[in-house]
Amino acid sequence: MEEEKAKRDFQSIRKSVPRHESLSKVTGQAEYTDDLAVPGMVYGRILRSPYAHARVKRIDKSEAEKVPGVLTVLVPADVSQKKFNCAGNPPSALLVKDETLLTDRPLYAGDRVAAIAALTPEACAEGLRKIVGEYEPLPPVFEVKEALDSKAPLLHPDLFSTNGFMTFEREEGNVEQGLAESDFVFEKEYETPFVQHVPMEPAGCICQYARDGSLTVWATTQTPFQDRRILGELLDLPESRIRVIKPVMGGGFGSRQQLVNQHVAALLSKRVNRPVKIINTREEEMLTVAVRHGTVCRLRCGVKKDGRLHAFDAQVLLNTGAYCTHGPIVSAAQSRKFQYRIPHYRYKGTLVYTNGPAAGAMRGYGNPQLTFARERMMDDIAKTLEMDPVRFRLLNHLRIGDRVPTSPIVLQSCAIPECVEGGEEIRRDIDKRETNRVNPPGIVEAWGVGFSCHTSGPSNAEGMSSGLILLNDDGSVNLMTGSADIGQGSETTLSQIVAEELGLRLEDVRVTAADTLHTPYDSGTYASSQIYVSGNAVLRAARELKENFRKALIGNFQADPEKIRFVKGRILISAAEGEVDLSFREAASKVTFGGKGTVIMGRCSYKAEDSPLPFAVCWAKVAVDTVTRTVKVRHIIQAVDVGTPINPEVVRGQVEGGISMGLGFVLMEQIEFDPRAKKPSSTDLLHYKIPTAMDMPEIQVYIAPNSYEPTGPFGAKSVGELPAVPVAAAIANAVAIATGEDITVLPLSRSFVTGGSWRP
Repeated sequence: MEEEKAKRDFQSIRKSVPRHESLSKVTGQAEYTDDLAVPGMVYGRILRSPYAHARVKRIDKSEAEKVPGVLTVLVPADVSQKKFNCAGNPPSALLVKDETLLTDRPLYAGDRVAAIAALTPEACAEGLRKIVGEYEPLPPVFEVKEALDSKAPLLHPDLFSTNGFMTFEREEGNVEQGLAESDFVFEKEYETPFVQHVPMEPAGCICQYARDGSLTVWATTQTPFQDRRILGELLDLPESRIRVIKPVMGGGFGSRQQLVNQHVAALLSKRVNRPVKIINTREEEMLTVAVRHGTVCRLRCGVKKDGRLHAFDAQVLLNTGAYCTHGPIVSAAQSRKFQYRIPHYRYKGTLVYTNGPAAGAMRGYGNPQLTFARERMMDDIAKTLEMDPVRFRLLNHLRIGDRVPTSPIVLQSCAIPECVEGGEEIRRDIDKRETNRVNPPGIVEAWGVGFSCHTSGPSNAEGMSSGLILLNDDGSVNLMTGSADIGQGSETTLSQIVAEELGLRLEDVRVTAADTLHTPYDSGTYASSQIYVSGNAVLRAARELKENFRKALIGNFQADPEKIRFVKGRILISAAEGEVDLSFREAASKVTFGGKGTVIMGRCSYKAEDSPLPFAVCWAKVAVDTVTRTVKVRHIIQAVDVGTPINPEVVRGQVEGGISMGLGFVLMEQIEFDPRAKKPSSTDLLHYKIPTAMDMPEIQVYIAPNSYEPTGPFGAKSVGELPAVPVAAAIANAVAIATGEDITVLPLSRSFVTGGSWRP
């Protein structure tokens, strides 16, 4: 039955239509935050601590205030010291409120110490240079194990008596008993570093405090409604007085899932009675925007002789940097990403404060770190048991009807066997094509594999969205959604869902999105929730519009409800006077504003009851020069189970982008710390390496064609974060096979030469 649904003949679904914003972007007409100018607008900058840990002894702003064009300078004494958490998640008691707007005790290099507003960017920069700060440097701590030492400086002594400030635990079965019952027990420790998002567009905002006490914010944000809530609490404003607008965005990957500079710009605007724009420099972006949590993962895994997993124990230390931000939710989400059948499972995640940059949401939300560690161990187990690594994983993989360990989620779709079959066929074709290629001496090639899963919305099924659709006289519709398109193409795919349900052409669906004044609520663009959570909301809104349309037509044609059918953009009515065949436009004109004056709309507030798992299998072929220890990734194949691909080209784009991020994570990306300056040295794109076009391998994407998720809109599951998750494991496994070395620490550039244009 599900396979029949997957093969259904769609009109708008499964179509690789161009994205709505493509033309405006390639022609330069798209307006990003820094392109916007509001009448009377001035500019803001933030003075940031040069030390990773210090006490501000004195700030003298007198000379800065004398600079022509400077309008105001704010220091900690000028602003509220009310503590808050910048995380753009719905309210949770787990999210510790531990930071202030401006601080006199900076906890990382880049922490906010003062702020300035001026008429021009040049005056802003000059005024910033004139602020005199006198600091007392304090001993910093950057590594989690060091921070947990009893002699380490406490970073938040007013809140916690230890830097390991919170532990999140989940257990199912009895792990110690399971390990004792196992025929083999494997134990190892793995490390991953801080990693930056590096979106093309630096974070920016414009804040306009009006004289009537209302606040309008234009910002690079993934969570407009959460921004509104946090700003309201912080500034003592009702949410009805705050409007947050998301312009076109140049990427987010989680980095825009928390307040960046919006709160400071709002205070400056209130002080000077003018709109204030703050745009990060690249250095500020690297130092001050949330990073991926660094981790130390201690794993134990028990296995039976027949290859079946019996017990799994993960003890994870998460380096959350100077502030809590998303940390507890990242740990909670990380605990649920386990895709194998196992009777005994335990996860223990401890969040640790350090003087590193504040860690927060990043694509995968804790999943890439633990998946790297787990999938490396899966390869070790398969090797010891002399089993094929793919067959070993398939033997243990969850199947339809299984429940995810420690989670209420029961699988209703899983196309992992199909992914394996499709991906391995591509792999065989590559090997056949390259059979006769001869490598120079010292070059060793090997394939590695990694499996992964993710979620379609928050893994606790707390995703929330809504949609409002209005029917126009001409049969077109206006879709209003709070969902924020940050470059992933969600506005296009949501339009396709509406067009499919109503039988309209895609161009007949007009979208207004992510404006808290004019669009209905959406919890935000995170947890890969757009296609599943927002998609279900707009699908239900479209269905309600159809029902309301049908009710209006009943009165017009005196027809029974069951005799009014919507068929591929036409409305067929069995009326008393005979069969009536109308186009959507003809029917609309008879009942809407130009006809009987009826307003036809559909609306839905949808709270997810599930969070189905999408799956991926990634193969990587590497070539290693064993003399120079140079690693080059030749091929990556990724097969994904995303249910029905609403827009296959958008899915492929997400997979290729995820592969690029995974490639950087495993090969080269890390925030490095200068031991002498005692602060990060990765402050620009010269000192922080990301993959370039020359580093990218040949990529093959396989989308499982017969998958269908019954709870998803037209059978769809998510894709956004999933493809970034298994890449590091696949490449690390390939390098381990090629070299015989045990890979336990990322990035590989710590031990190998990676990237570049080298071709063996």
